[in-house]
Amino acid sequence: MPVGSTRLGARVASFVLVVVAAVGGNVTSAAAQDAGTVAGSVYGLEDRRPVEGASAMVLGTALRAQTDGAGRFRFTAVPVGPQRIAVRAIGYVADTVSVTIAANGIAEVEILLRTSPVTLQELTVTAQKRSESIQEVPIAVTAYDGATLIERNVQEFDGLSNFTPGLNVQLQSANNPGFVIRGITSDDGSSQVEPRVSVFQDGVSISKSRGSVVELFDLERVEVLKGPQGTLFGRGAQIGAVHVIQNKASDRSESEITVGGGNYAELFTRGFVNAPLVQGKLFGRLSGIYNKRDGFLENTAGGTLNGKNTVAVRGNLRWLPSASSTVDLIVNYQKDDSPGISFKSGTYAPPGGNTTPFGPVGLESGDELGVDRSVYGATLLWNEMLSRGWSLTSISAARRFDSDEAFDADGTLAPVLRFNEIAKGDQLSQEFRFNYDGGGQVAGFVGTSFFYEKGSQRVPFRTDERSLFALFSPFLSGAGVPFIPLVNSDGTANLSVTNNPLTGAPFKTVHEEAYENFGRTVAAELFADATIRPSPRLSLTAGLRGTYEDVSNAYEVTNSATPGSLGFILDAGPNNLFAPTNGRVTGAGSFTSAVGRAIAKYEVSPAVNIFASVARGRRPNVINVTDSGADTLSAETVWSYEAGLKASLLQDRVQFDLNGYRYRYSNFQTTIARLDPDAGGLITLPEDAGRAGAWGLETSVRAAVARSLTLFATYGFVDAKFDSTDANGDAQGLAGNTFRLTAKHSFSAGFTLQTMDSRSGSLFLSPNISVRSRVFFQEDNVEGIEQPSVALVGLRAGYRLPGGKTEIAVIARNVLNKEYIIDAGNTGGAFGIPTFIAGQPRLISVQLTQSLR
Repeated sequence: MPVGSTRLGARVASFVLVVVAAVGGNVTSAAAQDAGTVAGSVYGLEDRRPVEGASAMVLGTALRAQTDGAGRFRFTAVPVGPQRIAVRAIGYVADTVSVTIAANGIAEVEILLRTSPVTLQELTVTAQKRSESIQEVPIAVTAYDGATLIERNVQEFDGLSNFTPGLNVQLQSANNPGFVIRGITSDDGSSQVEPRVSVFQDGVSISKSRGSVVELFDLERVEVLKGPQGTLFGRGAQIGAVHVIQNKASDRSESEITVGGGNYAELFTRGFVNAPLVQGKLFGRLSGIYNKRDGFLENTAGGTLNGKNTVAVRGNLRWLPSASSTVDLIVNYQKDDSPGISFKSGTYAPPGGNTTPFGPVGLESGDELGVDRSVYGATLLWNEMLSRGWSLTSISAARRFDSDEAFDADGTLAPVLRFNEIAKGDQLSQEFRFNYDGGGQVAGFVGTSFFYEKGSQRVPFRTDERSLFALFSPFLSGAGVPFIPLVNSDGTANLSVTNNPLTGAPFKTVHEEAYENFGRTVAAELFADATIRPSPRLSLTAGLRGTYEDVSNAYEVTNSATPGSLGFILDAGPNNLFAPTNGRVTGAGSFTSAVGRAIAKYEVSPAVNIFASVARGRRPNVINVTDSGADTLSAETVWSYEAGLKASLLQDRVQFDLNGYRYRYSNFQTTIARLDPDAGGLITLPEDAGRAGAWGLETSVRAAVARSLTLFATYGFVDAKFDSTDANGDAQGLAGNTFRLTAKHSFSAGFTLQTMDSRSGSLFLSPNISVRSRVFFQEDNVEGIEQPSVALVGLRAGYRLPGGKTEIAVIARNVLNKEYIIDAGNTGGAFGIPTFIAGQPRLISVQLTQSLR
């Protein structure tokens, strides 16, 4: 994109800042002679805890505000004289208070809201960089608080996607996730490729694939924003963002510990401790989780596969240096040391087994297979309340990940395709953002950010040429080579051909080579977003983000110590698989871009809102470097058109939302893995597939039937396909194909039933079901490389002792023990022997929780 895009971004951002400041300031200034200020606080009547996200308004005016995390709101330019302030929050009975405003005075009010006997709890989100009720945000956003995540047995991102329409998360391992929002997949592990879906942790991008998986524990909430979110979240949020908001330290002494175990030798513990360190000034919180489970598939070569061994800890300090300042320091560490992944061959059966993905597996290297990953992060959050509705937010962060995954790509006992993937990444980021919300007609923010990232991905390859020749034999029929099976009839490796029949040279029993890609990105951004309320019911929002990126990438192949004898097949020279580079090949470039959004929201009634939006999203340019040189792919762009409705009905006992959208993509990129002699052997690289589109619907409903019973249901539909022709009118190779990892239909439902607290304690029951229609695992939509529709049932049930501080729960996942796969094809598919990864079977655990408050 031309440099003018950045200039345009800067000009528009400056204009929005001027509008926010001028309109906000002028409204205040013009009314200064005959107006005052209201400083309010909202608390729950029963527990005196702050109510965040409550809606406050001065009746008869356009003045509106949302309470922050401390339950505070503020109005400026309130007309002099008696006024009535109405406050409403889901889960509470609405209330109205009277206050008299004096010219240039400040009226302080405290409002206590009674808990509603039968209602849904309020859920506040910060999707638009300010606290708002989720029902009032004009974005397709799904959010769950920490208690709901526990209730639905959500501990990892794939569990979250079961209950989020439009989201699918594939977890091959902690090192290899795939995030899919509305049909668009982000799962490339290359250090040269930027994600389409951003993952954030308290405002900090953790989007790079090999470092993005974190355990979901001790959370305030998780927000999933769908549609282009570049204005709000910046680079990589082309089609959506997942934002994890962690619990912060507070001025309370409390702790909780959960311990448990289950089948497949599972061990589990989770807990936290929170305490004030300096009364009213400094608070501390320490939390952690440990989960270990043996693999559920036996490897005949040793060990188990598809297990888990993860420990994560988090420390948090909150400092209140003044009444207007909040500083949070958050430090995270996660260690994954899990068994290998079962890439099971669908062509060759293991000894004594068959080719079904769900039985015993035979993978060469045995228990050497597995994931060894460490992730470190430190974040400093500073929020300063300035005068007249202004505040300043600073987010500073440093992050590092280091992973090594050993996997058997052929899915057999043959020593033919043994790989490691060693990924490393370092990241620094800084954001400054000025926010304005005086409770009047204008709210918004303007800011700037800096991002630095440096990473690498090294892939060593090890093989026995006797097996590799058998694997290549189908491609050598023209040279008179007969087909040679990779394994014998008993499932053992076929090593019968010891000399190359074409040259007579003996085969090497151990051959090693490797490739490595490198990526470095420096990015600077300027952004602004403003909401104007021309009338009490109508609000208009517009935002823009300009980005400058400087990218330097590289690629290098480490040749075999001694030349291989099969390099002639794939034109790999002294190697057998990767064409040599004879040193490091580099590529560099700088890019500018602009993305933005425009939204109109109309309040049909205090309980019903409708909105319509248009937005432009972008995936950054890719400088793809291979042995043949550097090639720059155009930035992938998308235009999004969306409309939605959100409603709270029956006195907040029912919440409902409905969204419809249409996307148009240009320069759509897809990642392929194939054998290509002309390109130098096995290649894995992004390609521009041209034009594509998607449209869909999403809806969800929550209902409080009684104090003891709540229900939920979600549904998503997406039709995401490649166009028949590209921008030049030429036929596309993937014409009409469905995007990979995309289910056209998804559905979930469940309920929570609990008896009321009594002298004998209380019982609770939370069953749920999630359903997905057919999913293709490759964009060429090969029959058999797919998962047919599947329904999974989950359950959480248990008993709380009187007082509610002690709980015993039984947790079951995949209750009906359905057999399904989570991936197919994979690297083996590039060699004509696709592999399949089984999904989790029935998992049952028992957990005991003890709280101290």
